[in-house]
Amino acid sequence: MKRGFGHIGVGVLVLGALACGGDKSSGFQPNKGTAGVFGGTGTAGTSGTAGTGGTSASAGFGSSGNMVGPLGTGTSGTAGSGGTGAPANATCNDAGQCTCSDGSSTSIEGYVYDPAGKNPLYNVTVYIPDPSTPLPNLDSVPLGCGCSQLYPASVLATSYPSDVTGHFVIPCAPSGMVSLVVQTGKWRRQYDGISVTANAVNQVPMLTLPADSTQGSLPNIAISTGGADSLECLPLRIGVSATEYVLGSATGGHMHIYTGAGGAVTPQGSAQSNQTLWDSQADLNQHDVVLLSCEGAETDFGGGGGGRTGGGGGNATTSQTYLMNYANAGGRVFASHFHYAWFNTGPFNTAPNQIATWLTGANQIDDSTSFPGDIDTTLASGAAFPEGTALEQWLSNIGALTNNQLPIWFARYNVQALLQPPSTEWIHLDQSVMGGGGGGGTRGGGGTTRGAGGATQYFSVDTPIGASAESVCGRVVYSDLHVSGGPGMNAGSAPPDYPNSGGGFGGGGGGGGGTQAVVPTGCAMHPLTPQEDALEFMLFDLTSCLVPIGQAPPLATMPR
Repeated sequence: MKRGFGHIGVGVLVLGALACGGDKSSGFQPNKGTAGVFGGTGTAGTSGTAGTGGTSASAGFGSSGNMVGPLGTGTSGTAGSGGTGAPANATCNDAGQCTCSDGSSTSIEGYVYDPAGKNPLYNVTVYIPDPSTPLPNLDSVPLGCGCSQLYPASVLATSYPSDVTGHFVIPCAPSGMVSLVVQTGKWRRQYDGISVTANAVNQVPMLTLPADSTQGSLPNIAISTGGADSLECLPLRIGVSATEYVLGSATGGHMHIYTGAGGAVTPQGSAQSNQTLWDSQADLNQHDVVLLSCEGAETDFGGGGGGRTGGGGGNATTSQTYLMNYANAGGRVFASHFHYAWFNTGPFNTAPNQIATWLTGANQIDDSTSFPGDIDTTLASGAAFPEGTALEQWLSNIGALTNNQLPIWFARYNVQALLQPPSTEWIHLDQSVMGGGGGGGTRGGGGTTRGAGGATQYFSVDTPIGASAESVCGRVVYSDLHVSGGPGMNAGSAPPDYPNSGGGFGGGGGGGGGTQAVVPTGCAMHPLTPQEDALEFMLFDLTSCLVPIGQAPPLATMPR
């Protein structure tokens, strides 16, 4: 399917995409200055119930809790705890149909895309800020539970979260000149100079999340590089500017590069992950998200007698505890392949926090070809999995699926059995996949000779493990599918990252007789591969406000 705008009803005009610098001729351009001040607040409802009315005639964002709550139905647009309220002067039913209390029919609709303007984004909120209430300074918001601190106390009107086509609708919008804010988690961009005609459907040009700090706010993402994957290149390919890449915890950018075993360095040098990232709780807690690229061998926790396996030294357990504490405090973690070493020993492998049983080693199948992966749309219990369904629909909409399956390169099978709950599987290899003992195995079972058929490729666990939905703070995800095969490797026809650096699985990344891999200059710029599309969806899910597993963002699909 062609990437781009989805179907828009008859009579609605698509104005086209907005250039990065803004289309000054149309009067519609992104705000690059300081946001204005704001005023009154809506009252948050309790989690799991609708709000009961605000203290001012404005839409309310949930002021407590940390999960996305249901939409409020009060005339002030109050919200469930941590959620976004119905637009001001609107009463909305469960089908997303809104009645404006002032009798108007003014609405704004459009599409939200990634910073590159290539892929639509799911579960992004668009709202009209109240000029009397300030937008929070997101760079000053520390790691913590919940999302209420990321949003203003009140807004004039808000959309429901964007659907799988990126489509959003703001019903009962004010008319005249307004601003629009596009936000998910700490990704935020404001567009000013939007003319809204009363009692009409106002279609706006494509909106995107910011590529850099001149366009808006971004989360602080720590990326540990590695010799067998190049996660650090993914943000570039989804549109984040190279100017956002900085060495370690340096200021001036939001992509913080740390060097794992065999991994890329920055032009300014290297900050070793085991010495400057997971060496202390304070170092980890500086970041909103931590991405751990596969190193080609089990994670080096920094000595203490454990070596690369971390098997004997106290540093392994200490670092694993730091990571668990980080996630419990609201951090988000993405761990690729050999980073199972964080979870197969230590606190994540101790009841009641155990998340899986593991097969150790490379456990590759055949890196010369891709294998079909299936998207989970139901939970292990048989209940619906709305986010899994959204992922499958989203991948289908952008043309990333082949015969309704995701082609996966560099697949591994390290999850012997996934413990559900607390874990939730999102993607697994199709049962037809052969390997690792000569045949397709039984999902979730077997010993070290089991086949690869059905092997878990991506799963998540919310933290603290076992906490009630309203008390969940963070999320840890594990991926046995890779962005790439490491420096010098490529998935299909995609050009490789760091082609002259040697490396690849078992090759040590920057070693292997090649030159040192340097990020961001050595990353290949090409359209996302299908598995990169899937990981883009996962990255924005990971950096958004958490949606409880088994639930959907409130009224994520609006009627056309």
